[in-house]
Amino acid sequence: MTTDPAFHGRSVCVTGGARGLGAALARRFAQAGAHVHLCDVLEDEGAALVARLLADGLSASFHRLDVAAEADWDALTEAIAARSGRLDVLVNNAGIIIRKPMATTTRAEWDQAMAVNVTGVFLGMRHCRPLLARAAPAAIVNISSTAGLIAHGDPSYTASKWAVRGLTKSAALEFAPDRIRVNSVHPAMIATPLTFAAPAGHMEANRAAIPMGREASPDEIANIVLFLASDQASFMTGSEVAADGGLTTGGVAHLRAGVQAHLRAGVQRAATRPDTGS
Repeated sequence: MTTDPAFHGRSVCVTGGARGLGAALARRFAQAGAHVHLCDVLEDEGAALVARLLADGLSASFHRLDVAAEADWDALTEAIAARSGRLDVLVNNAGIIIRKPMATTTRAEWDQAMAVNVTGVFLGMRHCRPLLARAAPAAIVNISSTAGLIAHGDPSYTASKWAVRGLTKSAALEFAPDRIRVNSVHPAMIATPLTFAAPAGHMEANRAAIPMGREASPDEIANIVLFLASDQASFMTGSEVAADGGLTTGGVAHLRAGVQAHLRAGVQRAATRPDTGS
């Protein structure tokens, strides 16, 4: 059963939709009445999620999409045109993170981050533009990161997310005559499989740096994306929306205090561990 008619009859494409934030977005848009074109390279997970949405009486279809492959975008837009005839909302959500400093990041890893996080967004906007113009007024929401507002310790990820922010603004100018709005969302840490796969201590250190002291749920970020995609945000384009628990507004003093508190806690935990010998 749908729970909200805000997107009734509309066509929505979500990349990276098989799990995490993408899965939350797909379900929320479907619950709001849209037909969701759920795209991912994770075929089994994506198809299983679509099956669950259909079982719940919602409307969705799965499309295998490597966002860095132009041929996949050609196939996708043909499928969307055949099924829906138009596209009202594009959410460029697919992304990867390579947790390495510059000194150990290989050229292949750098190229992979740029291909998925930047080229994927560029290809999505360029290929979907005609379908979005057909549905206008329409909206694009690009998922960036706080790494697109401040520097993180992963240079390939930081560079790619700053690029998404810039692409968003450039597209907002170019697409405005077609009545296509383009905005970016910049989350801090989200409770997703990508976050839980981080190295030990990563989540604790991030929580210490966030004034609200916790990560976001996927639904909290989905709320913001649905707002930006909706008619309620009809005068917003070219904007970057920080959804970060205060991370980028906390200032250096808060960040330093949070990190120091995390380090002190680690020292205290280490001091209470039994000495097992060498």
